[in-house]
Amino acid sequence: MTTQISPYQLGATLYMPATRPDLLDVILRQKIPDLRSMVICLEDAVREDEVTKSLSNLQYCLRELHGQERGVPLVFIRPRHPQMAHQLLAMQGIACIDGFVLPKFDNHSFVAWYAVVQAAPAHLLFMPTLETAQVLDPLAVRELCERLQDEKIKSRILALRIGGNDLLSCLRLRTHHAHTLYDGPLGYVVAMLVTHFAPAGFHLTAPVFEYFQDHTILQAEFQRDLLHGLVGKTVIHPSQIAVIHQALKVDSRDYEAALRILDDAMPAVFQFEGAMCEPATHHHWAVQVMERAKHFGCHLHAVAVDEGMEKECAALY
Repeated sequence: MTTQISPYQLGATLYMPATRPDLLDVILRQKIPDLRSMVICLEDAVREDEVTKSLSNLQYCLRELHGQERGVPLVFIRPRHPQMAHQLLAMQGIACIDGFVLPKFDNHSFVAWYAVVQAAPAHLLFMPTLETAQVLDPLAVRELCERLQDEKIKSRILALRIGGNDLLSCLRLRTHHAHTLYDGPLGYVVAMLVTHFAPAGFHLTAPVFEYFQDHTILQAEFQRDLLHGLVGKTVIHPSQIAVIHQALKVDSRDYEAALRILDDAMPAVFQFEGAMCEPATHHHWAVQVMERAKHFGCHLHAVAVDEGMEKECAALY
């Protein structure tokens, strides 16, 4: 790829079974407006007796994509296991996609997935999914984080995906339609994963909210996702995309604060909108705010927004 992909470009990542006959319409013909990223799933979304059909459908899509100019959405494939990933790497047209989602990624599967990463074309990126019982163990998570410091794999990782449904399955639970995932034990797990992986330089994405007809709880959950520093969210229905992308817009006051924090001419400590700003400690936050604004724009407020700021935010849409 000629342009480096940012994890902030992912937004709402739509998972689609590889059995779908309309994959090319989604990828090439903008069948789903504003879709920024998608995952063609060959794992949990496909029954065992559908695997052969799914692989044939995927091969057809890859051949059709070969030589085609395309932009959004970013396209990733989720293989069933490392052996299937090697099979996919041998397919004609595989270089047309942006990368792979690696399911059930943990210390047990690390060596097998590492081999997949090393065998893949250099431009492909990877999103390991943290979704096994081992991910519930902080010591195992620390070990996995240390292993991922190997630059041969770290440099290829776009983001780590948190597999909420699989983790809840390990706990014999399911999300409740009236509550966010943070109201149960998964809230602790998300916080634990963030505190291990974020300081090590990794970005993480949020689990799916499976009740796709309820946008109120989805909005509430994604606000909590953002408070944990997660950069995007898995979705399973196109109606969820607009909700996530609207929430990813940056508050214009945060944008203005970030601009000032990143301004080398500002003092070591200053106040803005009644809050202390300290560039030495708020630098990482400010960089993330600017990256989100670059891809999703700002929410404009009627107060505390000067004319130049309003023009700059508006230009980001």
